Amino acid sequence: MSTKLPPLNALKVFEVAARKLSFSQTAIELCVTQGAVSKQIKTLEEYLQLALFDRTPTGLQLTDAGKFYLPTIMEALEQIHSSTVGLQQFSAETQHLTLNISPSLSSLWMIPRLNLLNQTFPSLRLNIVSGDGAYQFHQASADVAIRCLPMSLSHQNATLLKKETLLPVIHKDLLVYTPINEPNDFFKHYLIHPTTRPQLWQQCLSSVLSSEKRERVLKSHHAFEHFFMSLEAVKQKQGIALIPEFLVADLLDDSELINPLGFKYESGYGYYFLTPSYRQQNTLIKQLYEWFDDNLEA
Repeated sequence: MSTKLPPLNALKVFEVAARKLSFSQTAIELCVTQGAVSKQIKTLEEYLQLALFDRTPTGLQLTDAGKFYLPTIMEALEQIHSSTVGLQQFSAETQHLTLNISPSLSSLWMIPRLNLLNQTFPSLRLNIVSGDGAYQFHQASADVAIRCLPMSLSHQNATLLKKETLLPVIHKDLLVYTPINEPNDFFKHYLIHPTTRPQLWQQCLSSVLSSEKRERVLKSHHAFEHFFMSLEAVKQKQGIALIPEFLVADLLDDSELINPLGFKYESGYGYYFLTPSYRQQNTLIKQLYEWFDDNLEA
């Protein structure tokens, strides 16, 4: 018997034919003629000097030699396939981008979706940094930025991804003895303020309260710079906070945190995708924008 390796094409045909036990079905799967299948099997059997199939009146059957050979060939072909895919991914050109993104959006939304991002962009390597407020691109700065900005202003090199809808969120345990049955009941709880928008609670409650009730003193508690910090305080039963809906939706589904009265507040802010003008035609950046646009709406 020859010590050289058998023909790879013949091994592949054998593996399919052994699974199908039909040369005609093998030909369909491999998109070749039935004659080509028969020829490859004959070539392999002559090479091995062993019959791999019995052609019986009831159909094709594996011989003892074929049954012995099949598991090893299946495993070997799978290893070749896996190694080839891995090599292709390894050798694909890796693309690097720096993304400057607001801290809460990064920690509460993007990081939990990195596996989804990796599936869409297997060769993309992001350098993720955080920041808030207006962003100015300059030399050696980020390639892309995502910011929560006032929608009333015109922002250069910016495309709106999503309007900000805020929900008042509270731990369910705080409602056991102090329920919220109407908007006025918000005043019975400590309100967690965002330091970057100190008037946010007042603006929110003004949208649902009569003018005389708007003058009531708010029970303020700790204030935090970022939404992810306020959300953690809510989890620790420190009070009630206004959190963007898409950042807290999964937690509300678990019923530990609650949006009393199902109340929503359109803040007048939005999440923007910012790109310097000289990179706006970059194919990868366009695709990354589409990924954010699709998944923020999901």
